[in-house]
Amino acid sequence: MINVKKLLALVIVGTFSATVANAASNEALIKEGRKVFVTKKLGNCLACHAVQGDPSIPQTGTIGPKLANLDTYPKEYIFNKIWNPNKTVPDSVMPPQGKSHKISKHQIDALVAYLQATTKSK
Repeated sequence: MINVKKLLALVIVGTFSATVANAASNEALIKEGRKVFVTKKLGNCLACHAVQGDPSIPQTGTIGPKLANLDTYPKEYIFNKIWNPNKTVPDSVMPPQGKSHKISKHQIDALVAYLQATTKSK
């Protein structure tokens, strides 16, 4: 006969372990996204954008909009804006980071994770 208490304890421990692992994985993705944001040979986003929520980054970018409240947008929307901004704004001066293969899909996913975590609406 299965001991229900032991089974329940195993489920709780497994769920907790998965949650902790997911949080650590998400933190690593956010850290990688920050690197893409600030690295000149990668996204170099800070050349054009200021970003709400990360005071350690120079807020000198004024060509593009200030990035704020991006946690209120769907991840797919932000991903597509980075992949190819000209699809929705044909005369956008933002380079198509993904379409031009400047950064990978994984790096864009990391960048989206960073932006959504950093620019949370208040």
